[in-house]
Amino acid sequence: MSETISFEEIPYDWRKPGTYVEIRPSYQNLGVLGYPARVLLIGQMLATGTAAEAFPQRITRADQAPALFGAGSVCAEMAEAFRAANQTTDLYVMGLNDAAAAVAAAGSVVLAGSPTASGTLALYIGGQRIAVPVAAGATVADIATAVRAAITAKTGLPVTSGGAAGSVTLTAKQKGTVGNLIDLRLNRLAGEATPPGLTVTITAMSGGTGDPDLQDALDAIAAEWFTDIAVAWTDTANLNALVADLATRYQAMGAMDAHAYAGLRGTFGALSAAGAARNSPHLTIIGANASPTSPWAWAASLAGVAAFHLTNDPARQLRSLALPGIQPPEPALRFTMTEQDLLLRDGISTFEVSNDGTVRLDRVLTTYQKSALDVDDVAWLDIMVPKTMSRIRYDWASYVGLTFPRSKLADDGSPVAEYGAAFVTPRLMHAAWSARCTLYEREGWIESATRTVAESSFLRDADDRNRMNARQLVRVVGNLMVLAGSLQFEV
Repeated sequence: MSETISFEEIPYDWRKPGTYVEIRPSYQNLGVLGYPARVLLIGQMLATGTAAEAFPQRITRADQAPALFGAGSVCAEMAEAFRAANQTTDLYVMGLNDAAAAVAAAGSVVLAGSPTASGTLALYIGGQRIAVPVAAGATVADIATAVRAAITAKTGLPVTSGGAAGSVTLTAKQKGTVGNLIDLRLNRLAGEATPPGLTVTITAMSGGTGDPDLQDALDAIAAEWFTDIAVAWTDTANLNALVADLATRYQAMGAMDAHAYAGLRGTFGALSAAGAARNSPHLTIIGANASPTSPWAWAASLAGVAAFHLTNDPARQLRSLALPGIQPPEPALRFTMTEQDLLLRDGISTFEVSNDGTVRLDRVLTTYQKSALDVDDVAWLDIMVPKTMSRIRYDWASYVGLTFPRSKLADDGSPVAEYGAAFVTPRLMHAAWSARCTLYEREGWIESATRTVAESSFLRDADDRNRMNARQLVRVVGNLMVLAGSLQFEV
């Protein structure tokens, strides 16, 4: 029996003389397909912003986010933190308005005494430095007036200022619990000191209540592709909605894989409890105690680093990579090695701090800790596992769509499949899977490709002749996390 050749554009019974050649690509030697990384940051916006609520805005320039969401908004800060870490990945930001009944947090800076020498009052609000010159003998009322003016002039701050005499009252621009997390402190850098004779008392931000409903944002992007999502809120209700949405996206019938990032501020005990309460392979939480930088900026920065590097290589760990601009806790408030190990067991990702104060990622993992039967499980421990599996699924599905777009299905050994055109059989599909796995192994995503392909199987469904079923095994490549050695000496 001779082989038949089919055409997509040339009629099989065309009689007019001529040479007709249709052009189409061959995917026989197709490399790994490009992965369309697309990041979404979800935070709060101010009424001064021009963006529509719950609508993703594409951000390509530094001045866009403050204009769209309001200077000093959560969204603007997240966008700035992301772009400091990642200048190239396609970025979208979505803003939600303050909750209707939300209350803004407030704090204060109270000045007393009289400076006996000139100096500089270095006040930090949300990690941003406000330097106010102080003259010897200046009254506290004059100094407070200067502080209020400096705060007003710095439009990117997350607070507004008021007060009278020697008191500076601070009110969060954004209503809700996010305002409680705005850090206030003095003299963060070496060499900074309050001018002698001047006393400064800081009351931390507090009293903020009410958060937007993250479900509104999730509903708005239900049909949109985003590979990485950073969120500003970590309350139970919003995180429950987030992980449920991520699980749906990752299912076979969803195939709109996304990984989410959140930041937490708290003590070891608080972070441990928060992490232990989560169990999602699609959520990463990074935690720090009393960092000057807001938790949502930590989340956005981590999303920036992860989106860039895990798109380049989804199987390679993020250890040692810097979070640019993120300010670490003071040394006394950083977690010990034992505490970090315990936090990792509770699903909280960890970091280290270089001598120059740069925050560097230590181990980035998911919050997944137990199976559906409540058994300790490390299957989805590190972020590289869901990221690698997403990449392989995307590449394989795209490759099959390109290679077998209108193929007919036949049994192995069928003469029609051997000689006919546009046919695929389980054996041919298995061969295609073998070729892709060889490619994935060369990319460094998986190992033992020969073994895993041999253990994979492709079968034509016994009841539906238009369906092929497959069990495809891969072994995600490992990473050097721990080197344990016994260093011995002779005596």
